[in-house]
Amino acid sequence: MIWDPNTTSEPDDSAIVSYITAGITMVCGENIPVDSCTVKELARAVESFLQQECDCSFADSKYLVMLASHALSSIGERHVARRLLVFGTGLVRPAQWEVTGEEAIWVLDLKQMTVRDDGFLELVFFNSLNIILESIADVWDKSNGQGVLGLRHVYSTSLALLGCSRKKREAMALAEEIKTLCSGKLGQIRDERGWKDSPLVMNLDI
Repeated sequence: MIWDPNTTSEPDDSAIVSYITAGITMVCGENIPVDSCTVKELARAVESFLQQECDCSFADSKYLVMLASHALSSIGERHVARRLLVFGTGLVRPAQWEVTGEEAIWVLDLKQMTVRDDGFLELVFFNSLNIILESIADVWDKSNGQGVLGLRHVYSTSLALLGCSRKKREAMALAEEIKTLCSGKLGQIRDERGWKDSPLVMNLDI
């Protein structure tokens, strides 16, 4: 899919265009680096792609998010593309949990990161984990680093990375390693962004 930024605008927005533009605006908030006209034209390019290449005018919401993310990346907006992919697919989402009181936590579903089935899965997983944490770091800017990152499906993800034939002890050790890696990365981000605190990492499956 190739998007031409000089494409003229259409007067009416379809459901697909509205969905994509709303999604990009939602994940970027007030600090969106892409102007609204560019966002709309990009969304229309995704819709055009679906109509021409897939012969349809509708698609699964996650597929729309992936197409829009790819289009954003193609015009150099990689940070926005990653945020859209992370938040738009439900990989990371806000949640309330009584253990943390009234404070909202951000939940990372690790299971969604183990869709590959090859020898490089573990390498891809840990690289992706770092990128995801960098992409969502600004959610803790207002709290100066205070907050919680909740990890879902930590043990099952560890089994997927190691192979189900491995011992439970090895999977538990890797689960703890994943949690430690997240804490370390968030500590690094704290120093880079000048936060006072670093988000607490919790295994929500325990």
